[in-house]
Amino acid sequence: MNKIVLAGLLLVIVGIAGLTVVGGEGFASPGTGLAPTFQGGPWGWMMGWGHMGRMGGHMRGVWQPAPSGTAPAAVAAAPTVEVAGLDFGLRPGQLRVRAGQTVNLALTNRGAILHDVTIPALGFQLVAQPGQRAVGALTPTTPGTYEFYCSVPGHREAGMIGRLVVTP
Repeated sequence: MNKIVLAGLLLVIVGIAGLTVVGGEGFASPGTGLAPTFQGGPWGWMMGWGHMGRMGGHMRGVWQPAPSGTAPAAVAAAPTVEVAGLDFGLRPGQLRVRAGQTVNLALTNRGAILHDVTIPALGFQLVAQPGQRAVGALTPTTPGTYEFYCSVPGHREAGMIGRLVVTP
């Protein structure tokens, strides 16, 4: 009986010590943005336990809304550029389009959790549920190279990134 009580007390102490080491806002604090804050954690790379409630679509807390998507509706006559969202990657990693040309960007989510394609410089976000395909119109007007990524917390950091090359 004393061994069980001692083991329980030890677990409580380790839990309190772990929360003290990790720090953070705490689980009950509301989230303030889509990107997680890396706090070091006990192993130097892990997100603080205070962020577990808002990590991603599969562990999303009530304080963090899912990406909503801001992509315009698909255009019937436009060519389609396909992107596959996997756990954790976007394929292909580079897309090429011409400036001023409207294309339909199609995201097929082949993963088990929510994914999106976000191109912040162009104000574009396309969201697809697991096993679903979403299509939105994209008309980049300025040549250049633009980063795209999955904005679900932790996914970009896990490698869900790519480049959109807009040619003249």
